[in-house]
Amino acid sequence: MSWEDAVEKFKNSLPGMQGKSHTGDQRPLSPQDQSLKSMYGDQEMDIDSPSGRLGESRIRTPLPSGPRLDKPGGLTGIEVKTDLQTNVARILSNPHRSRYAGAQVLLLHWAGDHDPHVSSAVNELADVFDQYYRYTFQIQAIPSTSESCKSPWRWLSRKITDFSEERDQRDVLKIVYYNGHSYLDDNREMVLASSRDREKAETLRWSGIQQVLEEACGDTLILMDAAYYPSSKMVRQQGVLELIAAAVSEEHFNELERCSFTKLLVEQLKTRASHRVPNPLTAAELHSKLVSSYPTFIQDRNGDKDLVTTSPSPLHIQIAGNPRLASILVAPMNISPQRNSLPFAPEGQQLVLSVRVGDEPIDVDSWTEWLRQMPEAVKEMRIDGPYRPIR
Repeated sequence: MSWEDAVEKFKNSLPGMQGKSHTGDQRPLSPQDQSLKSMYGDQEMDIDSPSGRLGESRIRTPLPSGPRLDKPGGLTGIEVKTDLQTNVARILSNPHRSRYAGAQVLLLHWAGDHDPHVSSAVNELADVFDQYYRYTFQIQAIPSTSESCKSPWRWLSRKITDFSEERDQRDVLKIVYYNGHSYLDDNREMVLASSRDREKAETLRWSGIQQVLEEACGDTLILMDAAYYPSSKMVRQQGVLELIAAAVSEEHFNELERCSFTKLLVEQLKTRASHRVPNPLTAAELHSKLVSSYPTFIQDRNGDKDLVTTSPSPLHIQIAGNPRLASILVAPMNISPQRNSLPFAPEGQQLVLSVRVGDEPIDVDSWTEWLRQMPEAVKEMRIDGPYRPIR
């Protein structure tokens, strides 16, 4: 029996079929379609369209999970992490925890200074920096005016400029040492002199030389086996500039035996570097040790003469672009290869610090300065981020 025959036979017994017939090519509805139509009537069967309030609720309500960490849009997270991790590795690669990846020393004296103590003292100090601290160094003799050198000031200015510009970066320490004479000229300006005799001495003005050192990026330590006359014009834009001088006046300097300052300096540097576990020596600490050594040194020099009631004292000046920066660190350099990564060893304790910063760009140099001050107990450090929790 076909479907049409069944409909024709039972149409009077099916609900909703009385009075209905099909003609031509029109096919009657199936029972399933009819039952669905009668069940829902004229209602639309849009079961996937939630109410407006329910839809808004679903949009606003997050899944019950923890905060998702996304990189902030304005930060180059990979670059910041890589730069900081590289700087941390460089800092931690030195067993003596120096803040510097390298150190360079320029030792200056006058070519016309024929005092035999000068050459000996300069060479001894250079050997200490080389053998005990593994600093690179160069010794330069300041020439007198001649056919080959029209101006000692221009010669020294070029040397200081070249020295300052070479590897002028925050993790390279520069040390400038001068052995000679100094005094104030008729204009009350400090000059470096080749002799104590003002009539015969070659001189050059110090202020222009000092300005070159003030504008350097890397930390700079000036050691002067001479008198230094402080100037209120000293400024520093980046890093630290420190000066340790033998005395604060020409009269006090003349009370010292020639090269006494350098001899005491060599002794202090040797003593600290020779310790079984050498501790870094700051420039401020070095000055304090020289201060305590001066009276004994002068008393030993005078022997049985009258008791020395007053004595010259070394001068220390520190200026910095950022007042939070610590004194310059003088420590032996590590010659072992630098580690590129810091895999965390299972030994020891681990301390996790989370730091929240603002939306401004991260200054890698400032963060590196902060990391240089990390405690000695820190053996390894891993940098993650920057990230920001989205809620």
